[in-house]
Amino acid sequence: MLQNRDILVLGCGVSGLSTGILLFKKGCRVSIWAKDLPPNTTSNKAGAFWFPYLCNPKDKATVWAKQTLTYLKREIINDSRSGCSLRKCTEVFRHKVGPPWWADAVDRYERPTKQELPEGYEDGYEIEAVLMDTTIYMDYLVNQFKSLGGSIIQKEILDIRDALNGCPIVINCTGLGSHTLFNDLSIYPVRGQTVKVKPNGFNEVIADDEAHNNLAYIIPRVHDIVLGGTAQVNDWNLNVDPKDTEEILRKCAAIRPEFKNVEIIGVSVGLRPARDVIRLETEEYGEKFVIHNYGHGGAGFTLSWGCAQEVLEKVQKLFN
Repeated sequence: MLQNRDILVLGCGVSGLSTGILLFKKGCRVSIWAKDLPPNTTSNKAGAFWFPYLCNPKDKATVWAKQTLTYLKREIINDSRSGCSLRKCTEVFRHKVGPPWWADAVDRYERPTKQELPEGYEDGYEIEAVLMDTTIYMDYLVNQFKSLGGSIIQKEILDIRDALNGCPIVINCTGLGSHTLFNDLSIYPVRGQTVKVKPNGFNEVIADDEAHNNLAYIIPRVHDIVLGGTAQVNDWNLNVDPKDTEEILRKCAAIRPEFKNVEIIGVSVGLRPARDVIRLETEEYGEKFVIHNYGHGGAGFTLSWGCAQEVLEKVQKLFN
């Protein structure tokens, strides 16, 4: 039913690319238009590892996260070109906690013993998570999309009618771009600053999302280790803040003492596209349609394939 149907995707971050790939696999002809292309997208600045963070509604996010984890393990993790790998991931807390809200998204989780926790921490969750090295994974998605026959054009859309003019269905994966393109005042930035340091042998992911300024994390990648972070709501500043860098280093050293003395190789800033509720719905424009897929907050990678699957189902429904 979808064979040779023309679809236009707006946005070339992880959501746009994942959605485009799934649509292609079902026979659609897909093009991507985007203001920014990898390596200059918000997605390229992410950590990134599978972990549901800063996303709602939690019931749907749990389903999308589970679908994404399943897809990553089935379709991507065994491809050495993907930059994806399985890592032990521990979320730590300074107080006792109940079960995680995302428990149904994983096969199982464990609680580390007191001896396994960093000093000053009382509880935690331990899972096997997928680490997606964005320096590799984003290029991998671009190459996969193009190998299927997709075209990617750098083009800023200021009026949605320009996109709908030549295509009956447009998928909106513009993230914060929806603030102006669709006048969505419900979407807002959550500023994230990260520090990249030289590898030191540490190979696990560890995170504390209750640290000062909302979170701290350590993410070992292929060529560096990402230290974070910040979660500054409604902050549009894309400039590096030296005070944030200092605080990130302090927080990460408090979790793992081996990060007290590190060699910094880069600092970057990205704006998470947050929304009280992720927007994944169909909007009619006369006889044409826009399917929105944005507002994933800090979980764009974690929800990417699950949300792409729901977009696919909505497209199939329209053509049926």
